[in-house]
Amino acid sequence: MEAEMVIVDDNSPDGTGDAAEELGKEFNVKVVHREGKLGLSTAVLEGFETATGDVLVVMDADLSHPPEKVPELAEKIVSGEAGMAVGSRYVEGGRVENWPLHRRLVSRGATLLARWLTDVKDPMSGFFAINRSVIEGVELDPVGYKIGLEILVKGRYDDVVEVPITFADRKAGSSKLGASVYLKYIDHCTRLYEHNRPWLARYIKFAFIGGIGALINLAVLWTSVEIFFVHYLWAAVIAFVVADTNNYIWNRWWTFRSKGKVHVQYGQFLLVSLDGLMLNLIILKAIVEDIMPALGIGEDRASVFLVVAQLIAIFLVSIFNFMANSLWTFHADIRRGS
Repeated sequence: MEAEMVIVDDNSPDGTGDAAEELGKEFNVKVVHREGKLGLSTAVLEGFETATGDVLVVMDADLSHPPEKVPELAEKIVSGEAGMAVGSRYVEGGRVENWPLHRRLVSRGATLLARWLTDVKDPMSGFFAINRSVIEGVELDPVGYKIGLEILVKGRYDDVVEVPITFADRKAGSSKLGASVYLKYIDHCTRLYEHNRPWLARYIKFAFIGGIGALINLAVLWTSVEIFFVHYLWAAVIAFVVADTNNYIWNRWWTFRSKGKVHVQYGQFLLVSLDGLMLNLIILKAIVEDIMPALGIGEDRASVFLVVAQLIAIFLVSIFNFMANSLWTFHADIRRGS
């Protein structure tokens, strides 16, 4: 099988580009030199443009991906068995070598985040093969470093197969993974959900912001009751206003990317949330004045049950709040973006 190798070098300080150029004098190796670190995903896309073949294989150059698996991945495409073949760590026969616990947890968490985007067990894999037709005419948005996931979601293919691989930690150098990479991945996933399942994407954002708001709510409630001795019902009202203001700001900017009038939307957002406040007060009152005395629970343990009451109320109204704000508060923004 005739093949070519395309190496995309982002101005590596270790001389990778020069070494690849030397290889090009003897083998069918092409080198793309880029100035600065422009990102793995854009490097892959530039490699696609430079390559001349119809079967494209993507892999890291640090030997974390097993080169001996390249023929098997390519054969899946050449034979017509699949339009995309993924080197998978998480199917039977696949495994990871020498990964610390925290990196395993991060990888599994990232995989879980992409669970509703694809049925592939290792959507995070950066080792894959595709037929060029899979990406022809497809608008790819290379945010972050998981271009494989982008292609899995947007690519034009009938079948995808996973080939078990052993993923080894890099042989040289250090990992580039950091907080900024993780944040870009979260942003990437939300964009893909917006492309694939826009309502689910918005609800995930809404629920995530609501979770942060819940922590703010609980913190304000506890502080008001335990430190400033505010009556628990008034404390709940204060906690509601503070947390809901936070939620509106983030939902306007991130979830719905709104361009509506702030003073109008803020009022609508608060009105929608009032049902949550009412339910919250009812649950709090029932627990504090009925359930706790019936169970013989004293004031020394009241704070714990206030927290439980808040969590129950937040859970019960979250879906209603999302739907009401989608259909009323941010309705124009959703129509504009659809």
